[in-house]
Amino acid sequence: MPVEMPTVSHAAPWSQDGSAAPAAAVAVVHAQGPEESVLLIQRARRRNDPWSGQWSFPGGKRDPQDRDLLETALRELQEECELRLLRDQCVATLEVMYAGRSAGRLVAVEPYLFRLPKAVSIQVNPAEATQALWLPLSILRDPSRHQLLEGPGIPSGWRVPGIPLGEVPLWGFTYRVLCAWLGIPILNQVSS
Repeated sequence: MPVEMPTVSHAAPWSQDGSAAPAAAVAVVHAQGPEESVLLIQRARRRNDPWSGQWSFPGGKRDPQDRDLLETALRELQEECELRLLRDQCVATLEVMYAGRSAGRLVAVEPYLFRLPKAVSIQVNPAEATQALWLPLSILRDPSRHQLLEGPGIPSGWRVPGIPLGEVPLWGFTYRVLCAWLGIPILNQVSS
Protein backbone atom coordinates (compact mmCIF):
# COMPACT_ATOMS: atom_id res chain seq x y z
CA MET A 1 0.00 0.00 0.00
CA PRO A 2 1.44 3.41 -0.96
CA VAL A 3 2.59 5.68 1.86
CA GLU A 4 0.86 9.07 1.89
CA MET A 5 3.57 11.72 1.91
CA PRO A 6 2.99 15.13 3.47
CA THR A 7 3.17 18.20 1.26
CA VAL A 8 5.57 20.88 2.48
CA SER A 9 4.63 24.46 1.73
CA HIS A 10 7.17 26.62 -0.09
CA ALA A 11 5.95 29.61 1.86
CA ALA A 12 6.84 28.22 5.29
CA PRO A 13 10.64 28.20 5.73
CA TRP A 14 10.36 27.13 9.39
CA SER A 15 8.50 24.27 10.97
CA GLN A 16 6.18 24.77 13.94
CA ASP A 17 8.91 23.73 16.40
CA GLY A 18 11.21 26.51 15.13
CA SER A 19 13.57 24.32 13.08
CA ALA A 20 14.06 24.92 9.37
CA ALA A 21 11.52 23.18 7.16
CA PRO A 22 13.11 20.94 4.52
CA ALA A 23 14.08 22.79 1.34
CA ALA A 24 15.70 19.83 -0.41
CA ALA A 25 15.23 16.09 -0.77
CA VAL A 26 17.34 13.03 -1.54
CA ALA A 27 16.51 9.56 -2.81
CA VAL A 28 17.95 6.73 -0.72
CA VAL A 29 17.65 3.82 -3.16
CA HIS A 30 18.04 0.44 -1.46
CA ALA A 31 18.60 -2.61 -3.69
CA GLN A 32 17.84 -5.94 -2.02
CA GLY A 33 19.91 -8.09 -4.37
CA PRO A 34 22.06 -9.64 -5.59
CA GLU A 35 23.92 -8.07 -2.64
CA GLU A 36 22.01 -5.66 -0.42
CA SER A 37 23.28 -2.19 -1.40
CA VAL A 38 22.48 1.52 -1.60
CA LEU A 39 22.93 3.88 -4.55
CA LEU A 40 25.49 6.68 -4.23
CA ILE A 41 26.77 9.15 -6.80
CA GLN A 42 29.97 11.13 -6.82
CA ARG A 43 28.96 14.72 -7.50
CA ALA A 44 30.50 16.57 -10.43
CA ARG A 45 33.23 19.03 -9.51
CA ARG A 46 31.93 22.59 -9.61
CA ARG A 47 33.35 25.87 -8.46
CA ASN A 48 31.55 27.32 -5.39
CA ASP A 49 29.77 24.00 -4.66
CA PRO A 50 30.49 22.85 -1.09
CA TRP A 51 29.56 19.27 -2.05
CA SER A 52 31.68 19.22 -5.21
CA GLY A 53 33.24 15.80 -5.83
CA GLN A 54 31.64 14.24 -2.73
CA TRP A 55 29.70 10.98 -2.45
CA SER A 56 26.00 11.67 -2.05
CA PHE A 57 22.50 10.46 -2.68
CA PRO A 58 20.77 11.70 -5.81
CA GLY A 59 18.85 14.80 -4.78
CA GLY A 60 18.74 18.54 -4.57
CA LYS A 61 16.73 21.64 -3.85
CA ARG A 62 13.02 21.83 -4.45
CA ASP A 63 11.98 23.56 -7.67
CA PRO A 64 8.87 25.78 -7.64
CA GLN A 65 7.06 23.36 -9.99
CA ASP A 66 7.59 20.37 -7.64
CA ARG A 67 4.31 19.70 -5.83
CA ASP A 68 6.19 18.35 -2.79
CA LEU A 69 9.61 17.12 -1.71
CA LEU A 70 8.91 13.54 -2.78
CA GLU A 71 8.51 14.88 -6.31
CA THR A 72 11.83 16.71 -5.86
CA ALA A 73 13.58 13.45 -4.92
CA LEU A 74 12.05 11.61 -7.88
CA ARG A 75 12.90 14.41 -10.34
CA GLU A 76 16.49 14.68 -9.12
CA LEU A 77 16.94 10.89 -9.27
CA GLN A 78 15.82 10.88 -12.89
CA GLU A 79 17.92 13.96 -13.82
CA GLU A 80 21.10 12.73 -12.14
CA CYS A 81 20.89 8.96 -12.73
CA GLU A 82 18.33 8.41 -15.50
CA LEU A 83 16.44 6.24 -13.00
CA ARG A 84 12.67 6.74 -13.09
CA LEU A 85 10.82 5.56 -10.00
CA LEU A 86 7.20 6.12 -9.02
CA ARG A 87 5.75 7.74 -5.91
CA ASP A 88 4.39 4.40 -4.66
CA GLN A 89 7.92 2.92 -4.72
CA CYS A 90 8.77 5.15 -1.75
CA VAL A 91 8.61 2.91 1.32
CA ALA A 92 9.49 5.46 4.02
CA THR A 93 10.45 9.01 4.83
CA LEU A 94 13.60 9.11 6.93
CA GLU A 95 14.44 11.71 9.58
CA VAL A 96 15.08 15.23 8.27
CA MET A 97 18.77 16.06 8.60
CA TYR A 98 20.86 19.12 7.90
CA ALA A 99 23.48 19.23 5.16
CA GLY A 100 26.24 21.81 4.87
CA ARG A 101 27.48 22.05 8.45
CA SER A 102 31.13 22.08 7.33
CA ALA A 103 30.35 24.64 4.60
CA GLY A 104 28.60 26.96 7.06
CA ARG A 105 25.25 26.95 5.24
CA LEU A 106 22.69 24.59 6.66
CA VAL A 107 19.99 23.11 4.46
CA ALA A 108 17.23 20.92 5.91
CA VAL A 109 16.92 17.81 3.73
CA GLU A 110 14.13 15.20 3.64
CA PRO A 111 15.45 11.71 2.73
CA TYR A 112 13.00 9.34 0.98
CA LEU A 113 13.69 5.60 1.04
CA PHE A 114 12.98 3.56 -2.10
CA ARG A 115 13.39 -0.19 -2.36
CA LEU A 116 14.24 -2.16 -5.51
CA PRO A 117 14.42 -5.97 -5.82
CA LYS A 118 17.93 -5.71 -7.31
CA ALA A 119 20.59 -3.19 -8.30
CA VAL A 120 20.03 -1.74 -11.76
CA SER A 121 22.41 -0.18 -14.26
CA ILE A 122 22.84 3.56 -13.68
CA GLN A 123 23.77 6.14 -16.31
CA VAL A 124 24.84 9.35 -14.57
CA ASN A 125 24.32 12.77 -16.11
CA PRO A 126 27.92 14.07 -16.47
CA ALA A 127 26.76 17.61 -15.64
CA GLU A 128 25.57 16.31 -12.25
CA ALA A 129 27.85 13.36 -11.33
CA THR A 130 31.05 11.63 -12.37
CA GLN A 131 30.06 8.12 -11.32
CA ALA A 132 27.49 5.95 -9.54
CA LEU A 133 28.15 3.20 -7.04
CA TRP A 134 25.97 0.51 -5.48
CA LEU A 135 27.63 0.44 -2.05
CA PRO A 136 27.13 -2.92 -0.32
CA LEU A 137 25.45 -2.50 3.07
CA SER A 138 27.93 -5.07 4.43
CA ILE A 139 30.60 -2.34 4.18
CA LEU A 140 28.45 0.07 6.18
CA ARG A 141 27.64 -2.58 8.78
CA ASP A 142 31.32 -3.50 9.30
CA PRO A 143 32.54 -1.48 12.35
CA SER A 144 36.18 -1.75 11.22
CA ARG A 145 35.37 0.33 8.11
CA HIS A 146 34.26 3.37 10.15
CA GLN A 147 37.14 5.75 10.87
CA LEU A 148 37.98 9.34 11.70
CA LEU A 149 39.20 10.67 8.36
CA GLU A 150 41.09 13.55 6.78
CA GLY A 151 41.04 14.12 3.05
CA PRO A 152 39.49 15.76 0.00
CA GLY A 153 36.50 17.92 0.82
CA ILE A 154 37.06 17.70 4.58
CA PRO A 155 37.90 21.06 6.18
CA SER A 156 41.58 21.45 6.99
CA GLY A 157 42.47 20.36 10.51
CA TRP A 158 39.34 18.24 10.93
CA ARG A 159 39.03 14.49 11.25
CA VAL A 160 35.48 13.42 10.58
CA PRO A 161 33.67 10.10 10.89
CA GLY A 162 33.28 8.26 7.64
CA ILE A 163 34.31 5.36 5.45
CA PRO A 164 37.22 5.43 2.98
CA LEU A 165 35.96 4.93 -0.59
CA GLY A 166 38.94 5.34 -2.86
CA GLU A 167 40.25 8.90 -3.20
CA VAL A 168 37.12 10.51 -1.73
CA PRO A 169 35.72 9.29 1.59
CA LEU A 170 32.05 8.85 2.38
CA TRP A 171 31.37 11.37 5.14
CA GLY A 172 29.10 14.23 6.21
CA PHE A 173 25.38 14.33 5.50
CA THR A 174 25.25 11.17 3.37
CA TYR A 175 27.21 9.18 5.94
CA ARG A 176 25.01 10.45 8.79
CA VAL A 177 21.79 9.54 6.95
CA LEU A 178 23.08 6.03 6.23
CA CYS A 179 24.16 5.51 9.85
CA ALA A 180 20.81 6.75 11.19
CA TRP A 181 18.87 4.53 8.76
CA LEU A 182 20.92 1.43 9.63
CA GLY A 183 21.21 2.19 13.37
CA ILE A 184 25.01 2.49 13.26
CA PRO A 185 26.71 4.62 15.95
CA ILE A 186 28.83 7.51 14.65
CA LEU A 187 32.35 8.20 15.90
CA ASN A 188 33.01 11.63 17.46
CA GLN A 189 34.47 14.28 15.14
CA VAL A 190 37.86 15.79 16.03
CA SER A 191 39.15 19.26 15.12
CA SER A 192 42.57 20.72 15.82
